[in-house]
Amino acid sequence: MVWQPTGGHATMDHEIKVGAQRPSMEVNPLLTHAELGSVKKILFKNPPTEKVFGFAPPKDPEGAREVMMIWKGHQASPSQDVTKPSPDFKTLNKMAVSSGLSDAKDLPFFRKMHSDVTVRTGLDRSPSATRRSALPTIPAAKVGSTFGMPSAHRSAEVIRTHGPEEPPVKYLVQGAYQDDWVRKNLEAEVTGSSRQRQYIPPQPTKAALGHSMGASRYLQPPNDDEPWKMSKFKTVRDRAWRGGRQAGYRVRPFQS
Repeated sequence: MVWQPTGGHATMDHEIKVGAQRPSMEVNPLLTHAELGSVKKILFKNPPTEKVFGFAPPKDPEGAREVMMIWKGHQASPSQDVTKPSPDFKTLNKMAVSSGLSDAKDLPFFRKMHSDVTVRTGLDRSPSATRRSALPTIPAAKVGSTFGMPSAHRSAEVIRTHGPEEPPVKYLVQGAYQDDWVRKNLEAEVTGSSRQRQYIPPQPTKAALGHSMGASRYLQPPNDDEPWKMSKFKTVRDRAWRGGRQAGYRVRPFQS
């Protein structure tokens, strides 16, 4: 409610309008202001529930369930020899010679007229007797024989080292044999068949002993005290001059 200077009835704020007023102004969010003490009006209509905001990717008809649960066999694509077989030039050249064609300029037209002669539709040529086949020749007396060792056969050496049967793949994948070496060593300790190796202490080398002796001399503090002498030699001066330091003490030089 607002105060009226004329003393009339009170009027709401939204009823006071100044200037040009258009119906579109009431639905324009830029021109409409919120009333005092109330929230701003919603000036737009919500879109329907099926509307998707943003990019809606097409649904893949083949999802994870179809890929994992439905098995589809592989259908090989036709090779190039079937879709577009290459011409059999050797057969075409023989046919051209047989027909009396001797000019190279007429050969393209002849090949075009006989385009149906391809590698697959050409004349079947038996392999030459001098050309060996890639397959081995099996004598008639050995037809039906088995060559090589069957996969289920295990020799005596394989049975001795790996056992009479192959271990199941399930046990290999699950790690059922990972503790066999521990079990084998424990059995050897119980039966006493394990090797009793005597402990051999390490022996220092001559180089290690030399380095240790040099380090001990270097780290030993110098001894500047007078060397020990017998009492009867203390009053006698030195007769030999040995300059420098020897055995950790300093020797006085010779005086004449």
